[in-house]
Amino acid sequence: MKIDKDKKLEEFWPRLARIASAYEMMPHLQQELQQEMALAIWQALDRFRGDSSIETFFYKIAHNVAVGHVKKQVKQVKTSQDTCEVASESSLEQDYSKEQQLDRLMKAIRQLPLIQRQLITLFLDGLKQQDIAEIMGITENNVAVRVNRAKKSLQEIMTKAE
Repeated sequence: MKIDKDKKLEEFWPRLARIASAYEMMPHLQQELQQEMALAIWQALDRFRGDSSIETFFYKIAHNVAVGHVKKQVKQVKTSQDTCEVASESSLEQDYSKEQQLDRLMKAIRQLPLIQRQLITLFLDGLKQQDIAEIMGITENNVAVRVNRAKKSLQEIMTKAE
């Protein structure tokens, strides 16, 4: 199956950014993770057989790379924490408010256990239960149960942060 790698990756790039931000807090590491995911997808595209949709294929690779990234980061000894946040340059209060809400949501997502983080990210990206099940290697019913648990956990985290 012949695929235009550049075009497909370009279309998927914003999703990679969202996935990276769900797994990594620091902006420079988000960019690094996004590039790692893109490289892994690029390298794997020649092996795509059409057993699933191209998006499901991309998500599976991206999430596997992200999980590996988190596991690697957990193993490393952290000598310093980078808590610097970039302020919005927008002068509109509404844009600033939306950015704050998104930032708050992403911080809460990063506090979820790894499996819940993966599920909620796929769910928020609008994937169908069937696709999430295929990406995660679990049943559709299990996806539904775990997504509901992840939503409840996320709600609890966000409520505590208020």
